[in-house]
Amino acid sequence: MFRLAVRNVTARFGRIFLTALAIIVSTAFLSGTFIFRDTLESSFDALFAKSFENVDVYVQSANSVETAFGFERRDSESIDAVARTRAVPGVRDAQALVSGDAVVIAKNGKPIQRTSRSTSGGTINSGELSVWKVVDGRRPTADDEVVLDTQTASDGKYRIGDTVKVNAEAGSRNFTLVGLAEYNDISTPGDATWALFDEQTAMNFVLKPGFIDAVLVQGDGTVTDAELARRVQSALDLAQGNDVSEALTGAQIIAQSQTEIEKGLGFFTIFLSIFSLIALGVGCFVIYNVFSITAAQRRSENALLRAIGASRRQVTRVMLAEAVAVGLLGSVVGLIAGAGLAVGIQHLLNAFGFGVPSRTLSITGSTVAITMAAGMATTLIAAIVPAVAAGRIAPVAAMNESAFEQTRSNTRRVVGAIGFLAVGVAAIIAVLRGADTILLGVAVVSIFVGVLLFGPIMANPIARLLGAPVQRLRGITGSMSRGNVQRNPRRTARTAAPVLIGVALVTGATVFAASIKQQLRDTIGEQFLGDYVINSTNGGSLSFSQSFIDHLNTLPQVGDATGLGFAPLQDADSGTSVFATTVNPQTAGGLLDYSFVQGSFADLTPDGILISTGEATRKHLALGSHVDLRVGGKDVSLTVDGIYASSDLAQARVVHRDLLDGTSVSNLAGFVFMTRAPGVSDHDFRAAVDLAIKGYGIGTLQDRNQFIDGRSDIIDRSLSFIYGLLALSVIIAIFGIVLTMLLAVYERRREIGLLRAVGMTRSQVRTTVRWESVLTSLYGAIVGVALGLVLGYVVIVALKDQGLSTYTIPVTAIGIIVVAAFVTGVLAAVIPAWRATKHDILQSISMGS
Repeated sequence: MFRLAVRNVTARFGRIFLTALAIIVSTAFLSGTFIFRDTLESSFDALFAKSFENVDVYVQSANSVETAFGFERRDSESIDAVARTRAVPGVRDAQALVSGDAVVIAKNGKPIQRTSRSTSGGTINSGELSVWKVVDGRRPTADDEVVLDTQTASDGKYRIGDTVKVNAEAGSRNFTLVGLAEYNDISTPGDATWALFDEQTAMNFVLKPGFIDAVLVQGDGTVTDAELARRVQSALDLAQGNDVSEALTGAQIIAQSQTEIEKGLGFFTIFLSIFSLIALGVGCFVIYNVFSITAAQRRSENALLRAIGASRRQVTRVMLAEAVAVGLLGSVVGLIAGAGLAVGIQHLLNAFGFGVPSRTLSITGSTVAITMAAGMATTLIAAIVPAVAAGRIAPVAAMNESAFEQTRSNTRRVVGAIGFLAVGVAAIIAVLRGADTILLGVAVVSIFVGVLLFGPIMANPIARLLGAPVQRLRGITGSMSRGNVQRNPRRTARTAAPVLIGVALVTGATVFAASIKQQLRDTIGEQFLGDYVINSTNGGSLSFSQSFIDHLNTLPQVGDATGLGFAPLQDADSGTSVFATTVNPQTAGGLLDYSFVQGSFADLTPDGILISTGEATRKHLALGSHVDLRVGGKDVSLTVDGIYASSDLAQARVVHRDLLDGTSVSNLAGFVFMTRAPGVSDHDFRAAVDLAIKGYGIGTLQDRNQFIDGRSDIIDRSLSFIYGLLALSVIIAIFGIVLTMLLAVYERRREIGLLRAVGMTRSQVRTTVRWESVLTSLYGAIVGVALGLVLGYVVIVALKDQGLSTYTIPVTAIGIIVVAAFVTGVLAAVIPAWRATKHDILQSISMGS
């Protein structure tokens, strides 16, 4: 039986390889994701090890605020920690480290930045504690001097002695370029732009006066790093009286940095792996369909094996051996292709300015194991049912020449489908009643399974409906296409399943994005009372200083200008991270409508806070209540000065911008909302504001509609990325249709021969196969669109507590999806239609006679 399995594989290697393509595509993406992650991790591990190789102790704030995706933003350290650390016995040198956002403006007045390239600024340390090496010129020594990395200087066409404009926390300033530097052995880490200053300038300009990020410490060799860290920690605790600082050894800060990178890459890996698993799921349907058809076509062969003594188990094992060959081939080729994909991603990132230190491609044993296990498991799961069914064929079936699948009762299928749909509905109801939104995942999967189980039952009536206009349009060929699709509803449903899944996910994502965009447009239209917005153009987190906003308010052409900032804070009691919107209450009232229930923007003081009705209900707060927060490590008690209706435009909390003065928390604004002064024309207003923006170096003036469209563009770009990932499923779906149509043509070759013999032309044969493919694809698209619309609605309703309330059906986008499904059907039929016309008529007729 083993030799028989080997002969089956070698005799049908073309079919085996085509089937394996579904595994190759999905495992290539999976392995490429892990290889790229491992390569990045090893690159950054080496980078951090090099950066901190001469650091014996690293002093940082013990307090941190959790941000998105579990990342942490660590508070700044007091500058006093440097002097205290230097005085510790065993310390040879201690220097301040400052690293923050800083944008270098090119000579053409535009920020120097490639696509999503980070913009950084900080200290250039001295001696062995410096990771920067000045390769031309000298280090900065005055508050009007700057050093640039060599790549940034080249991009901005700057030479030593030129005046360079830089924007940072303190605003926009001009500096004299006195030197060019390189980071270790590369021009700049991560291909970021870097503006480097002396310690005092970096502290006052990049961060805030009196604050630094960390203290780099080098010992004199008399004690171990651990002992030196203990001494430094004791000295800081004694001076500060509380645990606001922590001293780590060099090894510990390297490990911490590596862990933070792993956390970031972990989210990246999980995100991409989800789409890899979707592709594997789609591939599972393709393989299941192919093996089901193959088992039907070899019905007589398998029955003959049973007749001459083969057991059920042996026949099943032969089929599973072929599945192992498919899984093994697909996984190995996918692993190799994944390595190539990882290299391609590296080159692509380098081309777009996301370069990292060059390292050898890292392929770990875990990546190989995961890829092989995923490919083999997917194939075997897909093949187990057809293989078991093949083993159950009775020996007497050897006398039956039928190569078509046998029809079975749908009772168990209906019961199972209803059960899964019931679980999905129950999970949705539970989420609507306040259960964890993680149940939405259970609901989505259950609904998908239920709809797929209902597939063979829905296929016949839907195919009849879709095929009616085709029959009227194409006559006999249309009628035959319609009949072929209806002939085997199970096969039609299985073939269309990958298309259904892909279309449902794309439709759901499109509905979700369209609903968010519409709600965003409605919300901004209702709550933003201004005429114009200055939007950041540097692409990073750095935006507009309060001094720039104050300058705008002095322009006679400007009515009011207010900045909207976002501050990461902490609950003083629990330490939980919270976020607040920062505003200037003197100008916010004329530009933002928050529908106040009590109080107003004018009532907000630096010691107060405005809260939403939702926050008031959750925390049992009222006007005059006290809210205890921690701002940059400093505990404050704020009085509730006003309560407004829960808003999508603002956070649940609004604080006075002056609250952040004297703290380490950034006081930048993300946007600047403005109105024109009475009697000022649009032309004069734009001229005055554009001149101010040119002087500042950052920003683009937009009117209300341009600003809203810009927010929508961000959503569209994210959606395009998701579309690109889901394209894997579409590619596999096309393979599935091609394989199914090829197998269908093969099993109907006698039928096609007879039709050719009685006068059907080659063109008519191709048309029949083509429309059969199109109807199958359209069936998957129609059901997928309907399912996607339902899923989109379910997600939006379930997330209403998160602020989502608008459900929008993107008619144009759905039309494009259906047309794309039509084109997919046409393309998938090209090879099968050509193949159908190549069978010899006499040989085809003689088969089975």
